[in-house]
Amino acid sequence: MPMADSNRKPFREFPLSLRIAQRSFLFAILIPIVLRFMFRAKVGGIPMAVMAASGLCVLTGIIATYFVLIRYPYIGMIDPADGDLYAKHVESISVPIWRILRVFGIAAGTLAIAIPFLDGNIKPIEMVWLMYAATLFLFILFLAFRYDRLEHPAVATFLRCTLGLGVILCPIFIPGLIIGSMRAQRILDDAEAKLEAEKRQSRG
Repeated sequence: MPMADSNRKPFREFPLSLRIAQRSFLFAILIPIVLRFMFRAKVGGIPMAVMAASGLCVLTGIIATYFVLIRYPYIGMIDPADGDLYAKHVESISVPIWRILRVFGIAAGTLAIAIPFLDGNIKPIEMVWLMYAATLFLFILFLAFRYDRLEHPAVATFLRCTLGLGVILCPIFIPGLIIGSMRAQRILDDAEAKLEAEKRQSRG
């Protein structure tokens, strides 16, 4: 269960790896946008440098997210008191907007799967894309119709780490999500068993 308001820790006390993951994905988006306005004139080397900086942020975010999924897979269940960008800007999105995003996500996933079939001749590289798109589509369907933060803590942790932006990269994170889900379930089962043992001991 989410923690009570009085017991919530500020986000700065959450694991450093979680904060690094969030900031990395945020900077991966902000760097190209900010530098686009800062350097309106075409200057040689800047586009490549921007892409490299943004790519480095994405890579850092992926590594940090993997670490969090394996080390702290349950942390997506915990509500911080403040400072969490995901809680502030993503979880606070209204229900109608979520419904629009759900429809858009399903439509985009369907289109991504259909693209390799448009010319009627699927190439080997398109098979790789097809597997990626199919995995992405299934994950979008899972988020749209099955996902629950408390029932799927590793997925909640993944979404918090990546600010939701990691959804388009979800096939890359499948191994981490599987390991994280197994660890989270084991940790929660151990905690529940310990709580039951303490209750029985207090009654005795």
